[in-house]
Amino acid sequence: MTSSTITEIGRMLDYFGDEGCSDIHLSAQRGLWYVKDKSTLAFEAMPTIDQGIIDTLISEFAHGGLEAFEANGQADSSFDIGGTFRGRLAVRKTVAGTTATIRIISRRIPTSQELHLPDSLLDTIKRPAGLLLFTGQTGSGKSTSIAALVNDVNISEASSIYTIEDPVEYIYPVGRSLVNQREVGSHVRSFSEGVQNAKRSHPKIIVIGEIVNSETASAAVDAAASGHLVVSTMHAGSTAEAIDGLISMFPPNEQPLMRTLLSQVLLGVIVQTLIPKIGGGLAIAQEIAYNTRQFSEMVRGSGGEGGDMKLVQQYLLGGGRQERMVAMETSLTELVKSGTVLPETARAVARDERVINDLLTTAGFPNTAKD
Repeated sequence: MTSSTITEIGRMLDYFGDEGCSDIHLSAQRGLWYVKDKSTLAFEAMPTIDQGIIDTLISEFAHGGLEAFEANGQADSSFDIGGTFRGRLAVRKTVAGTTATIRIISRRIPTSQELHLPDSLLDTIKRPAGLLLFTGQTGSGKSTSIAALVNDVNISEASSIYTIEDPVEYIYPVGRSLVNQREVGSHVRSFSEGVQNAKRSHPKIIVIGEIVNSETASAAVDAAASGHLVVSTMHAGSTAEAIDGLISMFPPNEQPLMRTLLSQVLLGVIVQTLIPKIGGGLAIAQEIAYNTRQFSEMVRGSGGEGGDMKLVQQYLLGGGRQERMVAMETSLTELVKSGTVLPETARAVARDERVINDLLTTAGFPNTAKD
């Protein structure tokens, strides 16, 4: 049964991947559901599924197999059946039994041009050293943007790239660069241990899947300070939240020093969100902040006691624009002006209602909704 079940899973990946879906959800009781353009929809052709499909996913692909799953109640991994798409698996025990989620990952990495990433990011990924943070909610396209930028280097430069991911998502093709990709749980015990090993390999770029704790944050900052370009992700909804969130990982007595170190090594913070486009599909909205002298002072704060991150949005909307910075509300407004998204969609996503309304009204899109 295993061979035929794996074949069936491969067909699912390729079918829903070709349809532009991002995820598949599997439940023996509720069948197959899929995610497209951020909507989770039931696949009516499969109202139930064989529990053996989920069991096969766990036994064949999850870290530690069925034994580890039974002990922990959940498991994850990436897997490759050999079709057009790869999968990132997450399984868990629930009141409705064991359920699974498969993130669909294309073998083809989109280009920076296809993602409409700005030239300023293309310049930043070629800097010799520093820390570049991509933040946003799960499913906001952070990994895809990073892969597109890093693959530009892989294809065009004789360089060295080292990734530590949990799990590995995009597989980089053979290019001019030497690429080492490692998965936490399979190839290395932790992000921080992976970074320490990476530094001994002297790569130009170190990609850390996610900064989740002080050990990883410290390793990332140290690697950036020692002459590597470090790219990583965090879950944060704004530039200020990203900076304050990273600093808060450390004990209070260590935070002033970390603010100082971060102000020195940080290259920039990119906050991403994906929003529905007119006619279907998703568009990337990005808040982009670079570590200029003034921004560095905000990170460090007065006397190193605490950052002045409350001033960030004002800076992005003002003087930061001359340094190729973009506030989230500005990015959303540009998407509306280009006819990519609806004004009401932009308003729903924006963090600052007053700012987005002012920008859209100035652009000729007044708020016609009644209170």
